[in-house]
Amino acid sequence: MKIATFWHSGRLRNLESLSLASWLEIGAEVDLYHFGPVEGVPEGVRLRPAAEVLSQDYLARLVPLLRADRRTRQPLMNYSDLFRIKLQEHAAGVWLDCDVILFRPFPFDPAKPLFAWEDRHRIGSPVFYLPPSSPFISDYLKVLDDPRLMPHWLGFKRRVLKPLLWKLQSRAWTPPDLGLTIYGNDAFTRLAIKHRITRFALPPRSFYAWNAVETRRFYDPACAERLEDDPAAYGLHIHHKFDPIPRPSPTSLYGRMLDRLAPRLPKLTWLDA
Repeated sequence: MKIATFWHSGRLRNLESLSLASWLEIGAEVDLYHFGPVEGVPEGVRLRPAAEVLSQDYLARLVPLLRADRRTRQPLMNYSDLFRIKLQEHAAGVWLDCDVILFRPFPFDPAKPLFAWEDRHRIGSPVFYLPPSSPFISDYLKVLDDPRLMPHWLGFKRRVLKPLLWKLQSRAWTPPDLGLTIYGNDAFTRLAIKHRITRFALPPRSFYAWNAVETRRFYDPACAERLEDDPAAYGLHIHHKFDPIPRPSPTSLYGRMLDRLAPRLPKLTWLDA
């Protein structure tokens, strides 16, 4: 099995280094797509040029105008959403966000979609795969043909009402102003329903047993739940990330995974070092 992900440039955080090491541990081939130099990459991970999948020029087209507080992080978030679907078109493997830690191998059939419910309502975007022939892919990628990258899958409120209101107010806007997840979870959920593939979705326990603020348990030495021992949990998406941090307690899930994967890890630097 091949796993692919994206990191624009710079040093991976310790959490991301740990995640990539966990993918190697289950025997996967791991491709890390990037633009600039990347450090902290575990040995065995292949570095691939991101430009061969999707031009970096899209980053400049994904800057929100109304939400100045999001202008630094949102373009990369939205770019990675577009990128993961282009990867499916290229048959480049299963997409995992860099902050998904695997505990064990997960079932995978390249002829079938792979994703999971993040909660009772939304398909998660951090774990995603589609067969290259899936009509979902060509449908999603129509957005790249729109000069403004306006998603055609949005509901009436965000596709019509909000833009109309901003026009009446003479406010300049871009589609990313409509929400952080319009190219990710929102898109994947709506299109999975449209193309009738939600039946393939794994339960939340598979990758999202702790969701949102619950993922702080990953760092908590007092958390008694040993999620890594549950066969129903293939991995965990770490939604809340703290960096830099002191070396985690060895009794936390973070500490236990560091111990388990120590032979595969590059040298890590901690706040208290």
